[in-house]
Amino acid sequence: MNEWERLLGRIDDWTEELLLRGSAQFAMEDARKLEQLADLASRLGMDLLEQLLRRTANAGERSLLGPGDGAEELAGAFFRLCGYTELARQGGGGTGGSVDDEPEAEPAEDEDA
Repeated sequence: MNEWERLLGRIDDWTEELLLRGSAQFAMEDARKLEQLADLASRLGMDLLEQLLRRTANAGERSLLGPGDGAEELAGAFFRLCGYTELARQGGGGTGGSVDDEPEAEPAEDEDA
């Protein structure tokens, strides 16, 4: 198992744990863990994943500060993070590709055809 697979596994473990606890149970320890995972994603060159992890950590911290849109923001960031990890596994990042890679441009379709 390579480093990116271990990172995705750690993220999956955290997301499953938070689902079991409920997002209302997000704690500062969760934010710290997400920041550590974001640092690792950065070292691995997974910029989009790093952004998603930091966004989730920040949204979680805001949700702890009191009423407002923090809980909705946390839910959105959480599910984007889950979607990323699922796509990363399906995309087979171990084959040299990554969901962080720029998509190749699709050829333009000729409307007259």
